[in-house]
Amino acid sequence: MSHFKRLIIRAPKYIWYLFCLVIFYPIGRIAKVLFPKYRDVWIVSERGSDARDNGYHFFKYIRENHPEIKAYYIIEKNSADYHKVAKLGNIVKYKSLKHHFLFAVSEYKISSHIFGYSPDVLSYNRFQKLGLIRGKLVFLQHGIIVNDIEWMFYPKTKLDLFVCGARPEYEAVIKRYGYPSGVVKYLGLCRYDALNKPCVLKNRILLMPTWRIDVCAVGNRDKFTQSEYYRKLQSFINNQNLIDYLDKNDLELVFYPHFEIQRFLKDFHSVSPRVIIASFNDYDVQELLMNSKMLITDFSSVFFDFAYMGKPIVYYQFDDIHYAHGYFDYGGDGFGPVLKTEDEVINYLAEKVNDGFLVDDMYKARAETFFEIRDDNNCERNFNAILSL
Repeated sequence: MSHFKRLIIRAPKYIWYLFCLVIFYPIGRIAKVLFPKYRDVWIVSERGSDARDNGYHFFKYIRENHPEIKAYYIIEKNSADYHKVAKLGNIVKYKSLKHHFLFAVSEYKISSHIFGYSPDVLSYNRFQKLGLIRGKLVFLQHGIIVNDIEWMFYPKTKLDLFVCGARPEYEAVIKRYGYPSGVVKYLGLCRYDALNKPCVLKNRILLMPTWRIDVCAVGNRDKFTQSEYYRKLQSFINNQNLIDYLDKNDLELVFYPHFEIQRFLKDFHSVSPRVIIASFNDYDVQELLMNSKMLITDFSSVFFDFAYMGKPIVYYQFDDIHYAHGYFDYGGDGFGPVLKTEDEVINYLAEKVNDGFLVDDMYKARAETFFEIRDDNNCERNFNAILSL
């Protein structure tokens, strides 16, 4: 689809959201003069659909430690996480009129995804390029960046605070992304505070690959199930050697497809009850990361969380996917071996079971060097950095 055709299709949305900005900005100015409760408002979100990432952990920190801050969390009413975050108070329905109003009056706009706090990412990103967005824009990050993401380069994306979760990532973003001095800061990811808390491990292996843009772009199930991506993962979760090994060692394998792949969840199936195909609504990613003994992934940045906790990782890179070159090399910098076949992965799993899921010294040393900051003050550092904007 051409760029011009996409603009035509989205034109009604652009017009509606622009209308909301035009209406609510002057209303907001008047409201802030007349009503103190609308001054210095913070809005926090992730994608508008969830509350289990850095946005949620930051909002929870504010509500529990700084109730004087007028912070509101933006989320869909039908989200699986709605009631969890509603317990903290100050919750606002995504895309509601109140959301539009608070977007207009807020001094701080904070999310784990670029423009995740807005009523529509594409529209408001365009409005920003036209100079129509007011307030301080804070990017808490969804995960540590591995490869260059060119649409995040300045000035394609403009931010007042760009949070990094590790020293090498921070140095790469400073060097390559072009932001003005002081915007990019190494503060640590907010959700890492929870990773330091004690957790009971289950006899569980987590399989969590990332998505593929070309696979998701197909749009229909028939084409998806014909893709190499689907066939490789479907084959792995039905590998008889794997299933036999799970049975023998009383292990379960939780296969948690990426958020963008969840719409194809029903196309995955396994002959073994020990293989659990996990849905977004029923499983919390961070809980899975915390209570699993080992991670199998391909390129998903969740492996950084696992390495931070000091647990074994294996990269099952079964296809030749090409990302824009970044600072991180899986072979030279990774926290586990890079393997290409099912048998290699299963053999490595057996090795880790036999040694009690110990992390090899080389990978342990890499993780210790990568994460210069290891404490439970990440939310506090993020909070203080925002106050200083």
